[in-house]
Amino acid sequence: MPPQLDTLAVQLAKALAARGVRHVFGMPGGVLLALLDAFRQVDIDFVLVRHEGSAGFMADVCAQLTPAPGVCMATLGPGVTNLVSPIAGAHLERSEVLAITGQIAQSLLGRYTHQIIDHVALFEPITRHAVCLGAADPAGQIDTALAAMGGCVPGPVLIDVPADLWDAQLPPMAGPVASGRRSATPSTLEAAEAGAALLAKAKRPLLAVGVLGLGEGVARAVTAFANSHGIPVVTTYRAKGAIDENSGWSAGSFGLSPVVDTVQQALFEQADLLIAVGLDPVELRPHWLPGWPADLPMIDVGSSADLLHPATVCLEGEPALVLDRLREAVATPQSDWSHGEVSAHKDRWAAAFDDGPDGPAATIAAVQAGMGAAALCSVDVGAHRIAASHIWCCTAPFQLLQSNGFSSMGTGLPGAIAAKLCCPDKAVVALTGDMGLWMALGELGVVQEREMDLVVVYLSDACLSLIALKQERMDLVSQGVSFENPDVVALAAAFGGCGQQVCGAPAVEAAVAAAVESGGLQIIEAVIDPAGYRYQM
Repeated sequence: MPPQLDTLAVQLAKALAARGVRHVFGMPGGVLLALLDAFRQVDIDFVLVRHEGSAGFMADVCAQLTPAPGVCMATLGPGVTNLVSPIAGAHLERSEVLAITGQIAQSLLGRYTHQIIDHVALFEPITRHAVCLGAADPAGQIDTALAAMGGCVPGPVLIDVPADLWDAQLPPMAGPVASGRRSATPSTLEAAEAGAALLAKAKRPLLAVGVLGLGEGVARAVTAFANSHGIPVVTTYRAKGAIDENSGWSAGSFGLSPVVDTVQQALFEQADLLIAVGLDPVELRPHWLPGWPADLPMIDVGSSADLLHPATVCLEGEPALVLDRLREAVATPQSDWSHGEVSAHKDRWAAAFDDGPDGPAATIAAVQAGMGAAALCSVDVGAHRIAASHIWCCTAPFQLLQSNGFSSMGTGLPGAIAAKLCCPDKAVVALTGDMGLWMALGELGVVQEREMDLVVVYLSDACLSLIALKQERMDLVSQGVSFENPDVVALAAAFGGCGQQVCGAPAVEAAVAAAVESGGLQIIEAVIDPAGYRYQM
């Protein structure tokens, strides 16, 4: 029998549903209405956002928390340009995000100019693939674009669709493609033997884990490796949870705080072998150039090709399986690290976060205590994020969601909304600075209309503290960094929720715990003393 023909809109919707997509975020325009109806036909939930930028940030979080790609959509002109920041973010966060944009009919391209720009040219530098569909083979173009999201270093793609193509009759599109990590074992026997030889003689090996390829399998392999061979583990911020941070082998995170990283770099200097797992320099500040001794032997397992130093041995393949093979190849480890050493090391960097009852670190710890250890936290960008990346304790990957490669403010609230949609049975908190919340405030309307249970905590100091700190250190006059905050009770009520202002760790913990118990939208203004930031970064 000939294949079942259907419209391009329906076939695209079916192709996304087959890949596990359950939510699409965006704001529709006339050139996208056929696709919007197709989503309804295949039971994909369209989430109407208040700004297209939030749609992209939400899609990014879906890509992190589910096996499916995240999907966002925007109409032509300003709708498309509003997607630039989140797609650039997905590019630097290495997230499988699909942006679908609408374009005018092909017959008008080149003649009609109202709201018209070249979407493909705009997005080519920040995507793995960008294409404007043509009449000749739109199904093939879509299959190519969807396949381009994966690979060892994933990233976003753009599919731009002229309005007159949505009703084109097409056969079913290709199914999901296999992972871009082609091999289950190291690429060569010689490389595997060389890696095992390095590990066999190492007395101070160190595991440094990044987010590339991170998931439950890699976390299990990292944990098993650390436990069996006595190896400390450090992670980038987004890779927190690659090992349970309560473990005696967890040595903390690194990447942004010069104060913490001075301590972490000392650990690298004590090492005689670095095993880099999924490490990507996009998460690291310039003080990691160079980040560790150039002569430190390094085994690279699934990391970015743009590491800070060349690897001694590169082991290709599925990282979890490669780590297992490497661990099994060395039955008698020589490591002389101890839990006591790792604990003392953690105490050294943790001392910077002893900032009093109303300091940012104490407040963040209180938020986690109130939410519960298994809660998901979407943290916005700002000084508080650096503190949170060292204070929030993760027992599994992707419990602390954040923008680090791109570091975009305004991601905390949209990310929390997406996390709650992806994981409705989990407690979720948006942890944000006050200005970060104001950037995405309209998305509280999504929480209201969907009657979501969501806790929003914003650390209130009425200042862009990280920028103010830089002004202070440059001996500049403080200006352009202070603002006024609205009344939190009235703000929450406007969106059908409850709001309160609290100060001090005990009050914050109690308020957050009560908010989780009450359900609905709960907005907590946690007033902090920002002085602690001076000693944390």
